[in-house]
Amino acid sequence: MASARQLPVNMSLLRLQDKHIVKAIWEGNERVICPRRHAIWIANHVNELDARIMNILSAAGFTHILKASNMEIKHQLVTALVERWRVETHTFHLPLGESTITLEDIALQLWLPIEGHAVTGISSGPLTCFCQQLLGDVPPENSVKGNKIKLSWLNNTFRQLPHDATYQVIEQYARAYMLMIIGSIMMPDTSASMVHLMYLPLLADLQNVSQYSWASVVLSCLYRALDHGTRTDQDNIGGCMILLQCWAWERITCISPQLLQVTEEDISSGSVFPLAKRWCRTT
Repeated sequence: MASARQLPVNMSLLRLQDKHIVKAIWEGNERVICPRRHAIWIANHVNELDARIMNILSAAGFTHILKASNMEIKHQLVTALVERWRVETHTFHLPLGESTITLEDIALQLWLPIEGHAVTGISSGPLTCFCQQLLGDVPPENSVKGNKIKLSWLNNTFRQLPHDATYQVIEQYARAYMLMIIGSIMMPDTSASMVHLMYLPLLADLQNVSQYSWASVVLSCLYRALDHGTRTDQDNIGGCMILLQCWAWERITCISPQLLQVTEEDISSGSVFPLAKRWCRTT
């Protein structure tokens, strides 16, 4: 057990200390928290995706995070950060002071839009009724739980866009891909196997998808995931772990891996910005 000298001088603000994982660690019960991720087909075949789909994803601002989706997440790094996260302040308590992830970090790391409409809407009711209209298909009952659908159904149903697809079908595939990106990369929950249909109506007009503040909702979901991760009964964590890891490497340079040298060709091709792409190029 840690000595009293390792505790904060003033514990009055840390009112949730008894429920925090560090209390269990100080008593000798350590853990390694496991980020949950779902292997989606499009993440492993980004360079093979149909150009018609990629154009829509690019206009919506979803391609950058998709291209960084295969980054290996370091479980020990995530565990160390969660242990230093405080629910009371939504900051990491580090030896040199407090720090946290901001909207600016999301803009630099993932290039998701900050300004725009709030990502909010219908979250209850029979949301599966939107599937036929916006996806062109309805998931079977065994792929639906409440208002969530299995990512595996999306993964298997919308894999290869037909060559003779109409523009309506192209849009349906693009919405399915966006749902997979949202549910498995941007805002995965601790199951990492389902995505909520509340996001589907927001994708109805693909011209307006980029007008939403996706950065804000990704940040709030990450904060919530870190809050839950500090509980002693949690052994996995949701949220955008790519953002968390890239932020740590960018801001805490003593723990960051060595990067490959950046050339003029890399800069002109856009392979090193946003910064998450650069952190995919480590030695």
